Amino acid sequence: MMKRFNEQIGEVRSLLNALSLKVEGAIDGALASLEKGLSKDAEKVIKGDDEIDRLTNELEKKCFSILLLDSPYASDFLQVSSALKMATDLERIGDYAVDIAEEITALKTPYVHLDEDLRLLATYVRDLVHQAVYCFINSDLEKARGLDKDDDKIDALFLKVREDAIKDIKAGENPELALVSSLIAKYLERMADHAVNLGEWVDYSVTGAGYLK
Repeated sequence: MMKRFNEQIGEVRSLLNALSLKVEGAIDGALASLEKGLSKDAEKVIKGDDEIDRLTNELEKKCFSILLLDSPYASDFLQVSSALKMATDLERIGDYAVDIAEEITALKTPYVHLDEDLRLLATYVRDLVHQAVYCFINSDLEKARGLDKDDDKIDALFLKVREDAIKDIKAGENPELALVSSLIAKYLERMADHAVNLGEWVDYSVTGAGYLK
């Protein structure tokens, strides 16, 4: 019985790791399309969302099966329930990667100019998501609790990108590009929020409680 249960916990961690890798790949593809202005990178991200959804559904079913049928011990319950919550945040991050890709493919002209602040924002967000996944895999509680500090600089840079985009729109300087840049910045900012959530679920899985910000 215990061996079967341990195998199920291992399957949950394996599925969550696979989902994390797919989501990170979606972010990389979205940022590649942003950097290069290539719709083929964006289209790959959009098509890949089906696999992210499939992994999310499979993980949710596995978690619910364990919680409802196996009556896990407290520590195992924390792992499974936090994995369930993390799946939701990862799936939303993947959705925002798709949103960015769709903005790129919808442009009338290639996205050939990437504002330096937007480029930096994208890099910050990619790193934050990667750190959050690392914290889960390694149960790194200290690092997980520091993710919200990294999010502060992302929020500040997001506001600057949005303000600059509004100025460009008012000045009539390529308003379509400015509008898309503003939307992409918002999607990136929301990704970062979900990455911070991942850190909180790592905390929950280890301690059984969240932490105060």
